[in-house]
Amino acid sequence: MIRGMTGFGRAQGQAPWGAWVWEARSVNGKSVDLRTNFPPGCEAVDFEARRRVKDRFSRGSFQLQLKIDWTKDPGGIAIDTRELARLARLSRHWSRSGVAPARFDGLVNAVGVVKGTVRTNNVVDETTAKDLLVGLDQALDMLAGARAREGEGLLQLFTAMLAQIEQLVAQSTEFAAKQPELVRDRFRARLNDIAKDAAIDADRIAQEVLVMATRADVREELDRLSAHINSARGMLAAGEAAGRKLDFLCQELNREANTLCSKSASLELTNAGLALKSLIDQFREQVQNVE
Repeated sequence: MIRGMTGFGRAQGQAPWGAWVWEARSVNGKSVDLRTNFPPGCEAVDFEARRRVKDRFSRGSFQLQLKIDWTKDPGGIAIDTRELARLARLSRHWSRSGVAPARFDGLVNAVGVVKGTVRTNNVVDETTAKDLLVGLDQALDMLAGARAREGEGLLQLFTAMLAQIEQLVAQSTEFAAKQPELVRDRFRARLNDIAKDAAIDADRIAQEVLVMATRADVREELDRLSAHINSARGMLAAGEAAGRKLDFLCQELNREANTLCSKSASLELTNAGLALKSLIDQFREQVQNVE
C-alpha cells in the first residue's frame, strides 16, 4: 500500500519527573527534511529522534516539537523560624502604634524568611530520555497512520486514472490501425508531385516510402505505454515507497505520448494523444504526494 506525505501526530504523557507533549507534522518533500523544536538539554533526544524519523520514512518535510513541564522540586526550600518570629514581634510592636498588623503571607515573603529557591529538575537523564522516546514513537505512529490513510485515497485515485489512461491507449490503438491507409493516400499524392520532376530517381522514391512508413508506425509507442501502465500498477501494489519510481515512470509515459502525437496522421489520434498527455500530467501532479 502506498503512503502519502501529509499528516499529523500528537502524543502526551506524564512521569514522576514531569509531563511532556510531542507534535509531529509532515508535508511533501523530495527527501527526508527534518526540523526540530526541543527544550534546552535535549540534544541526545534530538539525535535519536532524527534517526527514528529517517528509519521510518523515506520522503517528506517533517517538523517535530517537544514541550516539557518539569516537576518542581521544593526540597531546597527552608523557612527561618527565628527570623519569622522576630518579624512577628516587630509587627505586634508597631500595631500598638496604630499600624495594621502584618499578614502571615506577608511575613513569609519578607526578605530572609525563606532560605533557598525552588529548583527545577530539567536534566534529561537516561530514564527521562527513555520516557520521551516512547512518546515520540506514539506520535510517529499517529503520523504514519495519517500518511497511510492519505495513501489509501491516492491509490483509489491512481487506479481510476490508470484505467482512463489504458482506455485512451486502446482508443489510440484503434485509430492507429487506420494509419497505414492514411499514409498511403498521402504518399500517393506525394508521389504524384515527385513524378512531375524528372530528376527524381527510384532511390529518392524509396527514401520517401521509408520515411513515411516509419512515421506511420506507432505500435512501439503504444506497446510501451501499455507496459508502463502495468509497471505503475505493480508499483502501487508492491507496498513499498514508490513516489520516486512513479515520478520517473510519468516522464516515460509523457515521452511516449509526445511521440504518439508527433507520428499521428489523423486528427483522432492526435486528440487521443493530447488527452493522454493531459491525464498523465494530472497523474504526475498527484504522484508528488506519494512517499
